[in-house]
Amino acid sequence: MTSSTKLKASMIPEKTYLRFIFRIYGRSTGCSRPLTDTAVSSASATHMTLVVACLSRMMVEFTGMTLLVFKVNQLGDNVVYLPVVQSLMAAHPDWRIVVLTSPTAARLYDVCCPGVEIRTYATAAFNRAWLHPALLWHLWQEIRAFKPDACLLGNDQGSMAHLLAACSGARTKVGPQTNRVKLNGLLNLRLPSRSEEHVAVHNWRLAEALMQHLRLPALPEKMPAPDLSGFGREEHGSVVIHAGASRAYKRWPLRYFIELANRLSAQHAVTWFGQGDPAEAALKPEVRRLKPGSLDDLIYVMAGAKYFIGNNSGPMNLASALGVPGMIFNGPSKPNWDPPWHGERFDILRDPKLACQPCDLLSHPVNACQNKQRPMACMERWGVEEVHRRIETRLASA
Repeated sequence: MTSSTKLKASMIPEKTYLRFIFRIYGRSTGCSRPLTDTAVSSASATHMTLVVACLSRMMVEFTGMTLLVFKVNQLGDNVVYLPVVQSLMAAHPDWRIVVLTSPTAARLYDVCCPGVEIRTYATAAFNRAWLHPALLWHLWQEIRAFKPDACLLGNDQGSMAHLLAACSGARTKVGPQTNRVKLNGLLNLRLPSRSEEHVAVHNWRLAEALMQHLRLPALPEKMPAPDLSGFGREEHGSVVIHAGASRAYKRWPLRYFIELANRLSAQHAVTWFGQGDPAEAALKPEVRRLKPGSLDDLIYVMAGAKYFIGNNSGPMNLASALGVPGMIFNGPSKPNWDPPWHGERFDILRDPKLACQPCDLLSHPVNACQNKQRPMACMERWGVEEVHRRIETRLASA
């Protein structure tokens, strides 16, 4: 159950607290300029809306420690992170684990981690909360109320997660070592990523570092795939196509996807996840079309697929977790975002001859195509006829 909380100026505390928060931020960024009364008064007039989820389960008394997990971002990022939470929950059922995540990903933890408490925040509002003292005060109160013993940050969490972890009261604060986050020094245990290692592996090593720091038994050496069985499975055995991705420059052209689906439907059952685009009217009647729906529907259908076709995105990570083979238009993504499990079952379409590919950085996406002479060259490189031939070859040998 979710609720929307609107933060009014009346919620602003005394000016002394605002000075305190900005002092913490200033020390971490090297900014020592004093905060004037005018600045405090201006900040106090801020109004902002934050979507917050109520605790998804009834609070119970815990005899073990309280762990606060920060993973406020996209679906795919959380699919990759899910085994960390599942493994910690299984190894330490006496712990109180609170996961801070996005509304998009919350259902993953709700279904797959029944012993975990969940708080959801709109990602953009959460990451910019330090600019809005009213919102910052609200978040600070929430985090302090959990009374965490330890905080664990995902490898891609930003300054807001670092600041809240530092102010949480937890003695142990574990996260990545990165130059991208100015407040990274607020964590007392940081672990850098190894060259080109998968993001899933880095997150797993962060959890292992937490266990080692607490002098507890180690997690399994190899990170398991997440258990998604709680979502069920539709036994349809079709080719599933999902043409979406969170950013436009990560998508193979929709018109190509539509033509490919129509070609495949002559020989195979094809299931199409709708993107809400009028161009999808060109799909043949033989193609089974599903309207954009819930995460439950997506995983339920995906689990029963014989083959998946899509971009390097959240649905790809779901297919990887479920062991469904597929073809992926890699686009700008670096190899550290390849399918994290069952990689041998995937045909990753990337062309090493393209000097611009991949354009995403190891630490974060660049958010737009960087090739100004041939925009979207890494996607336009793959024509429908070649892709169709490759898929038919893979399906024939399955």
